Amino acid sequence: MKTVLFVQLPPPRFSFREPPTNIPLAAGFLASTLDLAVTRNVSVEILESEVADVFGDAALIGEVAARRPSVLALTLYVWNVERSLYLAANLKRRLPGTKVLIGGPEVTPDNRWVLEHPAVDAGVVGEGESRIAAMVEALLEDREPPAIPGTFFRDGSNLRINTEPAPPWDLASCPYPYLTERIAPSLDGTIFLESVRGCPFRCGYCYYHKAFKELRPHPADAMEEVLDFAYGPGSKVRSIYLMDPTFNARKGFRGLLRSMCARRSMPFPTLHTELRADLLTPDDVELLARAGLASAEVGLQTINPQALANAGRSGDPEKTAQGVALLKKAAMEVTTGIILGLPGDTPDWFSKTLSWLKEREAYSVVHPFVLSVLPGTDFRQRSRSLGLSYDPKPPYYVRETPTFPRDAFARALEECEQVLDMEIDYIPPPSLVDRGPDLIRGPEAVSSVSKWILDPLNSSVVRLTPRVMERAADCFTLWFRGRSGLRAEKAMLAVLGEFVRCNPHAVLRVVIEFGTPPRLEFFDRALDAAADPGLFVNRSYQPMYGEEEVVTPDFTMVMPDPGDPGLRGEIGEEYGHLSSIVWDISSWNDGLLEQSETPLLISAPIAPRSRTAVELFRALRSVHEKNAEEVLFRDPDLRTAWEWMTSATPPQARLSERILYTGFPSRSSATEDGNGTE
Repeated sequence: MKTVLFVQLPPPRFSFREPPTNIPLAAGFLASTLDLAVTRNVSVEILESEVADVFGDAALIGEVAARRPSVLALTLYVWNVERSLYLAANLKRRLPGTKVLIGGPEVTPDNRWVLEHPAVDAGVVGEGESRIAAMVEALLEDREPPAIPGTFFRDGSNLRINTEPAPPWDLASCPYPYLTERIAPSLDGTIFLESVRGCPFRCGYCYYHKAFKELRPHPADAMEEVLDFAYGPGSKVRSIYLMDPTFNARKGFRGLLRSMCARRSMPFPTLHTELRADLLTPDDVELLARAGLASAEVGLQTINPQALANAGRSGDPEKTAQGVALLKKAAMEVTTGIILGLPGDTPDWFSKTLSWLKEREAYSVVHPFVLSVLPGTDFRQRSRSLGLSYDPKPPYYVRETPTFPRDAFARALEECEQVLDMEIDYIPPPSLVDRGPDLIRGPEAVSSVSKWILDPLNSSVVRLTPRVMERAADCFTLWFRGRSGLRAEKAMLAVLGEFVRCNPHAVLRVVIEFGTPPRLEFFDRALDAAADPGLFVNRSYQPMYGEEEVVTPDFTMVMPDPGDPGLRGEIGEEYGHLSSIVWDISSWNDGLLEQSETPLLISAPIAPRSRTAVELFRALRSVHEKNAEEVLFRDPDLRTAWEWMTSATPPQARLSERILYTGFPSRSSATEDGNGTE
């Protein structure tokens, strides 16, 4: 039987336990369409979340290759396009007969580096349902597809692109993919719900209105069926993210909200969506509240009228502030987006935008974006006439404009942090759990390993390293323990190099817990061995950190807390520019915790349900509740109890770690019952 395998890879993340929200909605619609159209002996599959969202590069390639797909269909977004093409290239080395079909926002006629990638055989531009069956059948039969509008295929070394506009797909032609169980809610109970395709606005930085030329709602009966699924008895849906690009600009949005209100009898599901705040009325906000809206994204972009006009962006900032005030009064969190580098904007106008936001409090959270000159957008097409210099690879950040100099971007982001008292692109510390039921005997015991705690000088490390890297998760933590020294540093560099060789696109956290820290020179050598500034996740941080700085691998040193702010400061001054420092507390009292600093690791042996644990949590919350993510525990039950108290995400929605120990006894009775180290 021939197999068509759809794969959608997630955005990078810095915590393995962060619940992935990577719902392949597009693949679900395409697979449902193929179910109705393809009658031959063909299996249509979507790579499950347990693999797509968890496995590192090597494990992912191995798993996909083991399924021997006849057609690998990739959904390409700005965050996953390079990693997806890496997967395709490696798969074709193992299975030369596999055909690679691509689609998604990255597939546009002007994005030639994607279309011309040697691993790609064919692709679909824009909405894919109307053409997926014909493309798949042609690839399965190894023949040239017919003249299909909005597609391309490789003919030897030539690329043939059909730029005719594709006909819109009849949205009533196939059921919503949740109903056919083609896709399911994410681990934390989120579903993506698209009620309409298209956008009434024509913003120059956005691709969405290019992909869908007109506004087309999903049939009302189909939406009612999906709502029955989400709100019905036994539903596991806790959150609905309405994917409509501007939910309250679509015709009939109030009727959809009323339908949700009629079904809603519990606090869940909550709603999240993107709104035009300047179009909101008090009645709209009251209806949104009854429907359970918990948070909304609002696009301000700038208050510069010339930049707004250049972007084709309508609306009155003052009305936006009024709408945000209504949402906040109704206890909804508002994320207000602003964009650096819009054509015609200036650093001075950006400062005015920040001051305007601060004065009017038109936000709960501000999300500053550096302009991405995305393929297929008006700004991309007019980049030369607009004078936009931008990176040719994702995330396509603008480097400079005639009115926004290159060196002004980092200063503007720093100003944003200062004016709005925020930290941009915060990266949480790694999990430092090192005991409990998630310990494993060896890498073969599980399909993926999320953390490897090892003595680099142990004799089994060289033998184990290739086997661990073949099962490394994304993200992955290497936790080095033992004694520092030249031999240990050399061994660590070898492990780091092997990880990057096997998993070049995975996020890597490196934890160092030695009696004495490694030499300062080690960090430079480690970056030489394992850092790639050109990696997408590193490039996405470059406007803030600079072109040669990286966020993966990142380094964390676990140090005994000296209990003295002065000594902490001395250690931080020596190592803080190279590594984060987590202060380890092996015993505690209220006075000690009052003087402690985060990131903080609790190593004290405390029974999770004891009175001592209750007192510890009380003391920690009184001092560090605002920095709850930076309070860490070696014990998994203590960690889970803390997360339950301080996080909106229930612990059962988080992924379980798979922790491998090598080189010394684990801190867990798991070793004694056969679940410990090799």
